[in-house]
Amino acid sequence: MNFCKITVERFRNLSDVFFSPSPGVNVIWGDNAQGKTNFLEALWLFTGAKSFRGAKEAEMVPFGAESASVSSQYEGGGRVHEASYRFGADKGQKKILLNGVSHGAFSGLAGSFYAAVFSPAHLTLVKGGPPERRRFIDLAICQLKPRYHAVLSQYGRLLYQRNCLMRDARLSSVLLDTLEIWEGSLAKSAALITRTRKSYLERLGEFAGEIYSGISSGRETLSIAYHGTADGEDEEAFRRAFRASRAQDLKTGSTSVGPHRDDAEFAINGLLARAYASQGQQRSIVLSLKLAECAVIEETAGESPVVLLDDVMSELDRERRDYLLNRLGGRQIFITCCEPDAVAAAENGTALRIEGGRAAGLRAL
Repeated sequence: MNFCKITVERFRNLSDVFFSPSPGVNVIWGDNAQGKTNFLEALWLFTGAKSFRGAKEAEMVPFGAESASVSSQYEGGGRVHEASYRFGADKGQKKILLNGVSHGAFSGLAGSFYAAVFSPAHLTLVKGGPPERRRFIDLAICQLKPRYHAVLSQYGRLLYQRNCLMRDARLSSVLLDTLEIWEGSLAKSAALITRTRKSYLERLGEFAGEIYSGISSGRETLSIAYHGTADGEDEEAFRRAFRASRAQDLKTGSTSVGPHRDDAEFAINGLLARAYASQGQQRSIVLSLKLAECAVIEETAGESPVVLLDDVMSELDRERRDYLLNRLGGRQIFITCCEPDAVAAAENGTALRIEGGRAAGLRAL
């Protein structure tokens, strides 16, 4: 899978960027705050997922403009696809097209284009909070299972209703009579999310463990475990969990158990990475996770994902940089950096300079 053409008319500070990338390594370089990360963000949206930076659509519309607009041509599934999107502050401005078919949301693009993104923010996956790890897992799954996004959205709506009910019940206890109905629907969504996450992490962990062993030359082992807040992963387990937590949840006005409270833990040689991993080990864990994500996509979708590396080379030593580039062979790669020399080991590629949000030069590596 690879991009053939990319056109950015308006996106954050980017405008009038036309690029026919190499099927191999593409270095997007320039000074800080010129738009390099914005360019990768624009490409990532073709996966059908939300911004990997957690940004809202309105934040990606250029200042003073009515809308953001990006189009692309890419190869995948044995054919060439044409995709484009435009969105603005007004919902009526959103227009997402895939091969001439209109979609009402970015999720309509899911399943057609696959990518894996690696940014400095991912280096907090190990020592950061549970929300970051849950988001990493959910984003990865959404690419492979487009319907999973709808399940997450439904769970969010049901969770909001239960939380509102918990708060309102303080004033009118009769509302508790409807609680079983809401919890039944919530349990169904919670069970599906939990089973899907566990299944994905099991496969991801197999690949990540093998990759980490290679990075550490066999001296260390990486393991991944999913920790749920319920005592099982079926609907009945969540019904029991919701009933058991009602008294506490009524006091706080929130739901204390469920997938929105779950977490994943990484361990090196059996020791919790969050507590004991060094900076180098943390980088190696994240590097292993992202390479494993690529492997799962290839195994599941039968496509090699496009790899987006946002300013990560400066965070890695030479050995890990070379390992990363070597493991990504055969895939189209986009790497942002301040100087092309950061990826001197790369061959047969193209370097695009971004300056002031515009393409300022193109040359072969």
